Amino acid sequence: MNLSKKLHVALLLAVVFSASFFTVFLAIFISQSAYSTPSSKISVLKGLDVVLSPPPNATNVPLDTTIVVDALSSASLDDLRLTPEVPIDRVDIVVSGTLSYERTFYPAQPLKPATAYNVSVTIVDVPVSWSFTTTSEPFNPGTSFYLANNVLWIALSAAASATVIVGVAIWLKKKFGLNEP
Repeated sequence: MNLSKKLHVALLLAVVFSASFFTVFLAIFISQSAYSTPSSKISVLKGLDVVLSPPPNATNVPLDTTIVVDALSSASLDDLRLTPEVPIDRVDIVVSGTLSYERTFYPAQPLKPATAYNVSVTIVDVPVSWSFTTTSEPFNPGTSFYLANNVLWIALSAAASATVIVGVAIWLKKKFGLNEP
């Protein structure tokens, strides 16, 4: 096999790996979540609508819940606190309206069963707090949780498998002389 054909095969295998990795990764990343987002409630604060989730006084909130605050873009929400304390793994911010942003706080671990949580944050210089209570059921993650938490390894495995299959097909084609005319 000359150098040009070897480069062609290497490029083909790189394209197969990349395409299959990104296809699997995006399919899982877009469609699966390790968290639940409970319903929300609009509260009025200084004449402004603020969306809070889980809603104030909610019960049976899933242990894998996110905390969502949707408020004016000028509102600083970096001081969110949960009591009992739960570390926040990450915060996603998306534009939700003309002048508002939705901030989704992801706890670093599932919440405790049958526990009352108090959320406090400052919105437009006004301290806001509300409470919710988690479900008494123990944390029982489903398929979506495992897919979302292992998306990188699943995508790598699928890409490696697809690349090996294409590589073996090319090798068999060469070995048994199934070349095109």
